[in-house]
Amino acid sequence: MTRIVMLYCAFAACVVVLLSGAVVVRRLVDGRRHRRDALLSRQYLHIVILSLMSETDTVPHFPRLESAGARMVLAETLARLVSSTYGLDLGPLRRIFRDAGLQPFLLRCARRTRGCRRARYLSLLSRLPADAAVAAAVERYGSDRHRAVRFYALMVQLAADPSMALQLIGAYPDPLSAFELSEIVSMLRRGVLPVAYEPLIESPNRNLRSLGIAIVRQFGIEEAEENLLRIASEDTTGELGREALYALCALRRPMARREVVRRMGLMSRAERRALLRCMALEGYSETAFGSPVGDEETPYFESFVLSYKRCLVC
Repeated sequence: MTRIVMLYCAFAACVVVLLSGAVVVRRLVDGRRHRRDALLSRQYLHIVILSLMSETDTVPHFPRLESAGARMVLAETLARLVSSTYGLDLGPLRRIFRDAGLQPFLLRCARRTRGCRRARYLSLLSRLPADAAVAAAVERYGSDRHRAVRFYALMVQLAADPSMALQLIGAYPDPLSAFELSEIVSMLRRGVLPVAYEPLIESPNRNLRSLGIAIVRQFGIEEAEENLLRIASEDTTGELGREALYALCALRRPMARREVVRRMGLMSRAERRALLRCMALEGYSETAFGSPVGDEETPYFESFVLSYKRCLVC
């Protein structure tokens, strides 16, 4: 019996040593790959910047593109460049994208994976110059079980054909979340989609109205105050009314208006307090705020207004 126990302990120790060794080797390999990819990404970015500055139609040469890993590094480098710049001429990037074969490469990666991995490849495609062929290829993912896949398929279609933005967003079956709205607004900032809030905010479609409110909030369009007040008074139970209040708060408009007071009175205690925290962060004082929600919430709001952290921000 003792011999069996000793053999079992020796076997367990060997397994632990082997697993520990495998973890160490995996970390060393991953670290080496990350350092190699970081170095290659800097090299690719340098080549792309020189190509943009040269203002020629010649497509630069990128070393090691025969490997799938290098093509993925190039795709990520181009996507980061497009995401962090505004008003960039996409002509040279489109030529690089086409010459390097990134479009069929990313579509093939998306087709062979699923879930978050597929959404990642579609996200890269949405930030790179796309055409009608790409939009047609990702249309199949509009009914995918994974929500992120469905959304980034929409983003690819928006990037490929901005003129169809209203139809595509209006036909999107899922209610757009705050993150998804921010991704679309980011695309607007890059100049891919036209910015026109009025047709959106007046639309009967929920997603289009949410996008209109997000545009008003992000771009600080004060002329939309009356539209926001009307939404706040009409949508007494849904999310659109709350989004309109947050947009008014971001615009620093008077929050003691009758429509705002009535809508805040219909909110739950947790929702009201979340809005009060946002108001304190935006710089509203207790005098400008008045007392639209009653004496119960006023001390809570004043505690934020007089807090040290709020003084640091405001």
